[in-house]
Amino acid sequence: MKKETVLTVKNKSEVLYLRLDNILYIQADGNYSNIYLADGGVINTLTYQRAEIARMLKEQLPECSKQFVLLGKSYMVNTDYVLRIQPSKQLLTFRVNRFGTTKKITIKATTKALYLLAAEMEKQTNINISL
Repeated sequence: MKKETVLTVKNKSEVLYLRLDNILYIQADGNYSNIYLADGGVINTLTYQRAEIARMLKEQLPECSKQFVLLGKSYMVNTDYVLRIQPSKQLLTFRVNRFGTTKKITIKATTKALYLLAAEMEKQTNINISL
């Protein structure tokens, strides 16, 4: 049986155990972060900034930290779910399988951030991506 990879996030009132394969993306919201899950759930107003969550991920699970890439100032995305990068339209689309059905979820990002994401994914996969 495969062991799940879990990120542990603690704050004053709770401890969260987040399966990495269920995190779609993390969105910064001032001094807070919202975590969007592949199963459709959302963890709102987590009292950590996106950069702090990235640091926790790198410290707890260094072998998995490359799976999550910073996208501009607002997002950290799980590259395992990226379906389409469209810098000219400023869109990033994720593919998520829920209950046996494939759904597409799209977020907006700057053209520059999307080009940087494409370049990072190109490095990780050794596949030349021309945008």
